[in-house]
Amino acid sequence: MTPARIRQLSSDDSLLSRLYHRWQGLPAGALVTVPIAQYKDYERFYATMVPEYQRRERYEQSLVGDGDSFTTTGDCHICGNHASFVTNFEYASGEVLHDKRVPNWRERVTCTRCGLCNRLRASVHFLERNLGCRRDSLIYITEQTTPLYQHLHKHYRHVIGSEYFGDRVPYGSNDPVTGLRNESVTKLTFADNSFDYLLSFDVFEHVPDYTTALRESLRVLKPGATLLFTVPFHKGYRETLLRARVRDDGSIEHLHEPEYHGDPVGAGAGCLCFHTFGWDLLDHLRNLGFASAEAQLFWSARHAYLGTEQLLLTARKAR
Repeated sequence: MTPARIRQLSSDDSLLSRLYHRWQGLPAGALVTVPIAQYKDYERFYATMVPEYQRRERYEQSLVGDGDSFTTTGDCHICGNHASFVTNFEYASGEVLHDKRVPNWRERVTCTRCGLCNRLRASVHFLERNLGCRRDSLIYITEQTTPLYQHLHKHYRHVIGSEYFGDRVPYGSNDPVTGLRNESVTKLTFADNSFDYLLSFDVFEHVPDYTTALRESLRVLKPGATLLFTVPFHKGYRETLLRARVRDDGSIEHLHEPEYHGDPVGAGAGCLCFHTFGWDLLDHLRNLGFASAEAQLFWSARHAYLGTEQLLLTARKAR
C-alpha cells in the first residue's frame, strides 16, 4: 500500500478507513482523525491529500441546492440514529465553487433533532468515543446557555458550565438575573487538579491574554486530563494572526478588519475576535507545560462532518 493511500485511509470515516483503524486498535465507534502536532507534519500530509481534497469538494458541492438552504442525511452521533441536517449560507464567505455557493460547513450542517452544528457534533463524538469520557467524569465547559451544555448536563453526572459576565458579578457565583455561573477563563475559581476534561469551543480567540487562559486550563485539569477545544484555526498559518489588541488605556487597537462572533449572554455587535490561530499554538501549549498538544483532522460523509477537512484541538496534562 502506498504512503498516499495510507494517508487517505487515515483521514476519513469511510467503511474501509474504519476497518483500517480498527486493525490499528481504534475503539469501535471512534471518530477517525489524523493527529498532527506541528506545521511541517501538516505540510507533508497535505501534499499527499490534494487529490482527495478535490474529490471531497466535488462531493460536498454536489449536495448544495439552489435555494437558501438544503437538507442532507447521515448518522448523528448525538442522537444515536439516522438524521437530517440543514445547511444554509449564514456566515458563508461568498466563495463559489463548481458554480455553487460554498456554505460555512464548520458552523452549519445542523442536526434537525439535537440542534448541534458540524464541529460541535464532532467534538462530542471525539469526547465520548476517542477520549473515553464516562458518566461520572468531572467536566467543566465554558458555556451554559447552549444545546451542547444541555446535552452534557443530561448525560453526565458532574458537569459545570459557565458564561462570562465580567466583574459585575463575582466570579464563581451565579448571575442574579439569569442564574448562570460567572467565570473568567483567565481567573478560574476552581481548585487545582479539579477536572477530567475541560471543554471550550470558540472562546479563546475572544480572550486578549489567551496564554493566561491556557495556563488556567492546565492548572484546573487533573494529571493526565485533557483540554478539548476549538478556535478559528488557519491550517496555512505557521504563526497565530493577531487581529486586535488592548492598549494600555483599555482601548482596542484593530490590526485587521474587525471580526465579531455571537455573544450568548450579550447584545450588540457580539464578541470581538482577537486572534486567528496557527500551528504555533500547539508549540505554545507544550511550552506552557502540557505533555502533548495536537490538531485532530477529520472528515466524514457518513456523519456529515463536511468541509473538506475540519479539526479539533487536544492538549493533555502530564500524569
